Amino acid sequence: MPIKLIDMALVTRKGIARYLYESLTGNFLGFLIGMSASGLVSRFFETKGLRNLWGLTAKKTVVSKETFGWLEWVIALVIGFVVFEVVNKVLKAYIQKEFPKLKVRLFRLLIQKQWHLRLRDLSSNVRAKRVSLYTMMSMRNGTKSE
Repeated sequence: MPIKLIDMALVTRKGIARYLYESLTGNFLGFLIGMSASGLVSRFFETKGLRNLWGLTAKKTVVSKETFGWLEWVIALVIGFVVFEVVNKVLKAYIQKEFPKLKVRLFRLLIQKQWHLRLRDLSSNVRAKRVSLYTMMSMRNGTKSE
């Protein structure tokens, strides 16, 4: 399989953000759900130990510690993969279809609450602080800013 070269002129901040969003939503959500699903194993199985008198008073199915670990790992993997696929196929398609409506609602809310003015002021304040920080750092290093 030949290696694809990326034209760096086509790489933008928006493109990188979209790539990160698409890869992280499915992967991260699948990972979180998979890890929480490993607790599902302890609902139906348990290992021998002092708490259940080495399996004599167990109310759940008793398995060895190695089998319990493998069950946790496999259940987390399977459920995490299913959630990953659902997020990638169903949820992303829904979001892409509904995004224009949500975007209009969000902009209306921003204007209604006058958040756009606050965001503009915040942006100009951050920009001014960035310039003053750069000026201070360049003066400290002995370089002239032109």
